[in-house]
Amino acid sequence: MTQSLALAHLLLASSSKSSSSSTGLLTLLPLLAIGVLGYFFFIKPQQRKAQAAKAAQGSGIEVGDEVQTIGGVIGTVLEIHGDRYTLLTGALGDDGNLDGPQPTRIVFVRQAIAKKIEPIEDVKVEDEPDGPVQDISPRSSTNGSSASDADIDDVGGDSATTTGEHGGEAEEG
Repeated sequence: MTQSLALAHLLLASSSKSSSSSTGLLTLLPLLAIGVLGYFFFIKPQQRKAQAAKAAQGSGIEVGDEVQTIGGVIGTVLEIHGDRYTLLTGALGDDGNLDGPQPTRIVFVRQAIAKKIEPIEDVKVEDEPDGPVQDISPRSSTNGSSASDADIDDVGGDSATTTGEHGGEAEEG
């Protein structure tokens, strides 16, 4: 009978161990679920976003393209040496000469290039208008006198000829 008592005691001990290990597993299960959900909701989207940014950054940028940096500098790519891009900033005319300020060459690393942009086409303005030009200045009026005559005060009290605000002469009458 001592053997059966020992066997019963062994069975009770093994059943109590299995119940305590299953409760330990049940307490770890929510923590494990939070970790898995955190991976799929936080880490995985960040990895996808980083891969997309890395693929978009270096793709399609060639010499002669107009790009914008993360600092807002817009320039034309002159040279590419590995991960270094040399940009030329400033406005170039149709003949390749500058229309405005002197150009500046700046070297950027690939990570500083934000995106490739489409160049803006300049609109040419003609020097001469197509139709007849009408004088709409306030100096001309129908009675032959200048409109600025009424606006000029004779401060000195004499009826001398004075120069108006716009450089035109006005006579007191």
